Amino acid sequence: MTPAQVHALAEIQQHLARCTQAGDARKARTYAECFTTDGVLELAHQTITGREAIHAWMTAPSVIPPPANGAPGFVSHHLTTCHVEFGGPDEATARTYWLVTSAAGIDHNGFYLDRLQCRSDQWLIAHRKPRTLWVSPTSVLHQS
Repeated sequence: MTPAQVHALAEIQQHLARCTQAGDARKARTYAECFTTDGVLELAHQTITGREAIHAWMTAPSVIPPPANGAPGFVSHHLTTCHVEFGGPDEATARTYWLVTSAAGIDHNGFYLDRLQCRSDQWLIAHRKPRTLWVSPTSVLHQS
């Protein structure tokens, strides 16, 4: 890796962490600003295009239902292994594994496939495709 790529790698990893923490905290504006203005969030059953549409999706009621017993709920994404490949000085792809914990314990896991672009000296997600690999039988995703 070149020194510039080492620097970019650190910035990308910080950016992915900021995006993850904003998503968990439902900080819609901060989450949406992690994407380019024309960024794409490609979910399993829905594709959301554009920063403003991503913001609207994040401000809508969560797809994770609140706990049935009225107790405070949470989900916490933990980023693990991340491999970044550079396609040029302003382009990169990343595959990042994640693990989610909730009040149920280890809840679900998967990975993000991200295409990133550096715009105005800031790395942003141009396209994100999250994929879930496993869901616990006691997952908060099963509550309704």
